[in-house]
Formats: sequence, structure tokens, C-alpha cells
Amino acid sequence: MDELELLKKDWKKQEGGFPKLSYKEIYSMILKKSSSIVRWIFIISIIEFLLWASLDILVRLNGMYAKVEQPGMDTFSLIASVISYSILIYFITRFYLNYKKIEATDSAKVLMENIIKTRRTVKQYIWVNIGFFTIAMIVTMGYILFFTEEFKNQPVGNHPPIWIVLVGTLILIAVFVAGIALFYRLIYGILTRRLKKNYKELERLEI
Repeated sequence: MDELELLKKDWKKQEGGFPKLSYKEIYSMILKKSSSIVRWIFIISIIEFLLWASLDILVRLNGMYAKVEQPGMDTFSLIASVISYSILIYFITRFYLNYKKIEATDSAKVLMENIIKTRRTVKQYIWVNIGFFTIAMIVTMGYILFFTEEFKNQPVGNHPPIWIVLVGTLILIAVFVAGIALFYRLIYGILTRRLKKNYKELERLEI
């Protein structure tokens, strides 16, 4: 049983000898927990940004981009990187602003509104990232399979049937996207569910 549950239990006790906790004290505890959760969302988003940036730099240094960075694809790679980093920076900024708003909240009603906004921001972040990764992978895999010199210079008889190529590519993309979605669900999902729990507690306090 966490600290908030213990406080709620004490708050409801009517027997003598136990101090009855006030509405303000319970609200302060929920505010503290909500602020901590949003701070962790902000911190995790920064860690994610650093991980993706480190991976991108490592891949480039190892020359793994050399195969696809040909005329046309190098431009796409640059644009995709700029968009990816812009998305991360934009949402990191929003997470930070959400954290500061919750930290400065002075009423249950406003805190409930900020919790809703924060959960909405996290959902938007997840879906935007998944959508971007999906589009980027489809374009990249399509280019590698049909426009690189290695593929075009092979004899026609050596090419696998187009439907096998397409199905295999789609499966690969689906597995990658599913992995990203699972990561977000495990990390951000746990935190947003805790925020939802705090929201429910605030609803009961307001009744």
C-alpha cells in the first residue's frame, strides 16, 4: 500500500486518537505524486532522445548508411533525421511545460485538467512517433529493394517474386513498429495509468 493510500485510510478514520487529515493534505499528496510522474515522463523523453541520437551517430560512423545514401536517398535521410529530432525536441518541451504547470497547480480542478492534457500529450507523442517510424521504414525499405544498384543489376531470374518481397518487407516493418509500440506502452503506459489513478482520486475528493 503506497503513501497516498495510507493517508486516505487515516483520513477516513473517525476513532479518537487519530488526527483527521484535511482535504488540503490529501490534495497536496496527489499533487506531489502527479508532479513526480510528469517529471519522470520528461526525464525519460530526454533519455530516449539521447539514445536515438547516439544510435544515429553510431550507425553513421560505422558506414551503415552508405548503402542507401545515394542521390535522392541522402536527401530523404537528412530530412527524416531533422523531422525525427524536431518531433523529439517539440514533445520534450511540451513535457517540460506540462511538468511546470502541474508543479505550480493550486486547485484540484486545474490539476485534473493538467493531468488530462499531459496524458493527451503522451498519446500524441506515441502515435506521432509510431506513424513517423512506419512511413520512414516503408520509404527506406522500398528504396533499398527497388532502387539500389545491387537490386537493379541482378538478373531478372534472380529476383524473388514481388509479392514475397512485399510481404517480407511488411512483416519486417510490422515487427519493428510493434516493438516500438510495446516499448512505449511499457514505459509511458505505466506512468499515464498512474496519472489516471491520481485523476480518479481527485474526482473523489471533489465529490
